[in-house]
Amino acid sequence: MNPRKIEFILTLIAGIMVIIDALKALLSAEAISDNVDIKLNGLGTATGGMIVILAVITLVIGIALIVFAVLMKRNAKLFGILTLVAGAVGFFLAGVPGVLAIIAGIMCLARKVETV
Repeated sequence: MNPRKIEFILTLIAGIMVIIDALKALLSAEAISDNVDIKLNGLGTATGGMIVILAVITLVIGIALIVFAVLMKRNAKLFGILTLVAGAVGFFLAGVPGVLAIIAGIMCLARKVETV
């Protein structure tokens, strides 16, 4: 049995959910930019641009979480810390998936794996 299976699954689910949230944010940024009422005030482009920037950052974090999940078996301490940091940033950008990544990072750091 894979000793880091729970951490792997939690981090993978968090990464996929963060990517889905980033894609939803990109679609909403397009909708905000195309809104005629907001364009009249000149806020549509600025608001849509800011959402695009945050969505791209969120997308990068989601991809990084998937990579961390795959590499977690090699160096659990390093990728546990990286997952914890990405989860903290992802919590502010995506919400619930960030919490999953934080839990996975803490589990990866705190849990001792028995070698047979």
